[in-house]
Amino acid sequence: MADQTRPPYPRRKTLDVIADIIPLAGARVVDVGCGEGALARALAKRGAHVTGVEILDEALSKARAAAPVAGERFLKGVGEDLPLPDNDADAVIFLNSLHHVPGAHMGKALREAARVLKPGGIAIVHEPEPTGGYFELTKLVDDETEVRALAHAAIKAVRVLESADELFYFNPVRLDDYEGFANRMAGVDPTRSTLIRDRDAELRALFDSVAERREGAFWFDQPIRVNLLRKPTQ
Repeated sequence: MADQTRPPYPRRKTLDVIADIIPLAGARVVDVGCGEGALARALAKRGAHVTGVEILDEALSKARAAAPVAGERFLKGVGEDLPLPDNDADAVIFLNSLHHVPGAHMGKALREAARVLKPGGIAIVHEPEPTGGYFELTKLVDDETEVRALAHAAIKAVRVLESADELFYFNPVRLDDYEGFANRMAGVDPTRSTLIRDRDAELRALFDSVAERREGAFWFDQPIRVNLLRKPTQ
C-alpha cells in the first residue's frame, strides 16, 4: 500500500534535475559549497566549465587531489564573498549548501550569486525539506530545522533575483550500511563525529527502523525543494 502521508513527488537523481534546468554543455557553472567536488566533476563530465567554491580545507584538498574530468577548478571561499568576477557565470548552484551559510549572510550569498551571474543567468538553490524519515535520522546529529527555514526565508526575500520556478522531488539516498550513514554525516561536518559516537545506539536503532531495504542496500527518500532564481536581463 502506498504511504498516504508522503506527497506524490517523483523520485529523481539530482544531476538529472539540474540537467533539465540548464543546458550543461559549454555552460559556465559555479558550485557553491562544493565539498569534495563530486557534483563539480559530474557537471564537468556533461560538458560544463565548473568552478567549485569551498571553505573547508580538508574537503578542498580532496577536491583538488581527485583526478580532473574536464578542467574543473576549485577555489577557497564562502558563499557570501565569492572569489569570482561579475557577470561571468551561466548558473550558480547551491546544492544543500545555502543553509550552511551563517543565517545573517544568507541574503548576501544570494546577492553574490546575482553578482557573478550573467544577465539572464540562473541560481539553483537545492535544499532538503525538513521532513521524512531521513531528516528525523539526521536531526539526531544536527537539527537543521531552523537554518533550513532561514534559507527558505532568504530565498523569498531576495530582490536582485527573480523567482523563476519552484519544484519538488524525492532524492533517493542509498547507503550500504549504518557506517555509511555515519561517515556521510561526518564528511559534511567533521565536528559531528563525537556526537555520532555518543549517540551510536540510538542512531543505529532509528536507521534500522526508517530505512527501506531493497537491492541489498538501505534506501531513504529525501524530499527536496529546488528554487530557481533568475538574474534580470536589464
